[in-house]
Amino acid sequence: MDVLTEVLRGGGSRTVIHGRLELTAPWGIRVDDTRSLSFYAVVRGAGVLDIGGTQLLLGAGDLVFLQRGLAHTLKDRGRSRAASLEEVFASRRGRCGGIVEYGGGGSPTTIIMGGFEFDTTALNPLMENLPGILHVPGDQGNVVRWLESTLQLMAFEMHSEEPGYELVASRLADVLFVHALRSHVKTNPCQVGWLRAIADGQLGVAIQRMHEAPGEPWTVERLARAASMSRAAFAARFTSQVGMAPLAYLTRWRMHRAAELLVKGASNVGVISASVGYATESAFTKVFKRHFGETPSAYRRRQREG
Repeated sequence: MDVLTEVLRGGGSRTVIHGRLELTAPWGIRVDDTRSLSFYAVVRGAGVLDIGGTQLLLGAGDLVFLQRGLAHTLKDRGRSRAASLEEVFASRRGRCGGIVEYGGGGSPTTIIMGGFEFDTTALNPLMENLPGILHVPGDQGNVVRWLESTLQLMAFEMHSEEPGYELVASRLADVLFVHALRSHVKTNPCQVGWLRAIADGQLGVAIQRMHEAPGEPWTVERLARAASMSRAAFAARFTSQVGMAPLAYLTRWRMHRAAELLVKGASNVGVISASVGYATESAFTKVFKRHFGETPSAYRRRQREG
């Protein structure tokens, strides 16, 4: 399994489609709190997205993903009134999914709104390296070919509301997200970070080895051999791209996997500690507490109660 797929699946990601918004000018939406990674896909029309004073003009075919916690408004134009989500979704009595109609009866805009939720975000390399605002313009060369057809299919599914439409639409949203991440890496060639590292032909191999077998006794030398590089060149390039040394990254990935297993699995702490490469439970607990501020047992209890 490739690294990005494992991080998305391992984190317990779930896609939620809030609805196909059929908006007529003047219209505006206010989102005060985002507890998940949210997204908007513009099928037709246009809008102005405002995040803390930063404005993005969105047109047909545009995709935008927003990190958790970013309050924002989306309007047909800057002076329009922004209604709360409760008001916008009143036509569906607050229920997500399906078609949501709102606005003043003017020019139409169609936007698909949704979000991505993760069971475990702690030390998740994707969430830590995702930009606050990820914007993929619909007229961006090759992107437009897959984007247009995917958006149209999503819009059709939301319109039909036939059995299974939410599942189909959510899977298509997964496709949009992955392609948006690829587009971000390709259009920012000078930007370093985890996303670029996993796409690197050499560093990506070493990262995949760590993800596939976090319990292995990895050394910098072994990882460098997997990447077909010298030890010194590998260590320098990895640190430069990822922002931390190879074994520091390995430790964080082990702790992330351990946190997932504690929340979702039934294994005891000793079994989990061995699975992520620690010979003794006490050694594992010491490292886990350094990263999370509490013991593995306390973390499991708090997460399950929450």
